[in-house]
Amino acid sequence: MRVTALWHYPIKSTLGEAVPRLDLDERGAVGDRLYAIADAAGKLGSGKTTERFTRIDNLLALSAKIKTGTVQVVFPDGREINIGSDDLGDELSGFLGQPVTLKREQAIPHHDDSAVHLLLSSELDGLQTLLPDAVIDPRRFRANMLLQTPAGMTGGDLVDTVLALGSVRLQVTHKTERCRMVTLAQEDFGYDPRVLRTIVQEFDVDFGIYAKVLKPGSVQVGDAVDMAPGPRTDFRGNALGI
Repeated sequence: MRVTALWHYPIKSTLGEAVPRLDLDERGAVGDRLYAIADAAGKLGSGKTTERFTRIDNLLALSAKIKTGTVQVVFPDGREINIGSDDLGDELSGFLGQPVTLKREQAIPHHDDSAVHLLLSSELDGLQTLLPDAVIDPRRFRANMLLQTPAGMTGGDLVDTVLALGSVRLQVTHKTERCRMVTLAQEDFGYDPRVLRTIVQEFDVDFGIYAKVLKPGSVQVGDAVDMAPGPRTDFRGNALGI
């Protein structure tokens, strides 16, 4: 196996950027989803509504990138606004059609689930075979890493294993449950509800894997990935007794 792509998302639920290298600490990819757009009630903007999150449309029309060490929000018209700008809140509120603020992560991580999110090329290829005329682009799935994996390998094959890649060690804890986010339009591909429908029907709603960081370090595109058995864990990656 090998790492073929890496991404980070400085602002949750907006577009991120592909990067040649990721640094990881115990929290996950450094700076990943460190900020989120919050509504007037303080709930974090997302493509779905839950106890913590609220659906805010058009978040994926925005992107966030790190430029000269600073997070910038990029609007569809090409404007780039530094997160420290006094105008950013008003610009975001006007664009999204409701009062919003940019919120930095505090005690509770902004992640939907676990620290690190990985995709398997074998699962992407399987989904593309099922939907030959669909755009099965890895950007739909908003992962941190894309792994080149053997044909037929599934996320279930990697659960409870330890992956060594670069100087990082990750423990795969569970599969990634999907939601409507995978259907939404991004940049150069459109809305496609068949993507989620097929994942529900053919992959039992799970597509990709989550992992926790056992050993912080860095990983680069092109790094080999070694796999070893790991400790048995529960759904959240907590060790189980024998």
